Amino acid sequence: MKVLLIEDNQMMGELTQKMLKLKHYQVDWLKTGEDVLEYLAQTTYDMLLVDWMLPNHSGIEIIEAIRNQRIDVPIIMLTAKSQTADKVTGLTVGADDYITKPFEFEELEARMLAVMKRSAAMPSNTKQLGNVIYDYHKRQFTVEGHIIDFSQKEYQLLELLFLNPVVSKALIIEKVWSIDQVVTNNNVDALMRLLRKKLKKIHATIEVKSMRGVGYKLEVKS
Repeated sequence: MKVLLIEDNQMMGELTQKMLKLKHYQVDWLKTGEDVLEYLAQTTYDMLLVDWMLPNHSGIEIIEAIRNQRIDVPIIMLTAKSQTADKVTGLTVGADDYITKPFEFEELEARMLAVMKRSAAMPSNTKQLGNVIYDYHKRQFTVEGHIIDFSQKEYQLLELLFLNPVVSKALIIEKVWSIDQVVTNNNVDALMRLLRKKLKKIHATIEVKSMRGVGYKLEVKS
């Protein structure tokens, strides 16, 4: 899942980004709302986490601008403003959920998953291909009951392949790498080799097939 975090507090931003990355989320972090629409035009995010009190433009103004552009990305507000009227304002302008600071990361992730499920952007809790089971809630892959140890990018690539019938190199670059990273097709090829090697090592009964001129897809071995 690719997340755009908009938070001006350095400590809060670093902590939130770190915790999300530990759970294999891909996170881009902005400290102001100036470039939000530009980022949304350049890449597709699965979730936005937006602070209210930001320099130049408030989180409320940012959400209004996003919804005025008819962008339906799920949005959760993260803010210290805890009055009922504030919550009503945030939800009215277009936020899908509202969490008051301080909060526990477990609550944030639970709310993220709930919002994704409500927006129909998330499949059922588990999906199985061959002997590999993907658990969306636990954010892990297992083979015959054993958890598979992936690097962050290997995990994100396999997740992308699990959730899409066909995946292009352009989509892989967009979803697996940060927007400010310079990435080429060679990087994608190298990551794909690592994933294929890992699947072979764990005796997975699925494999990544190349589709010339289209991209990649997962298939169960015959």
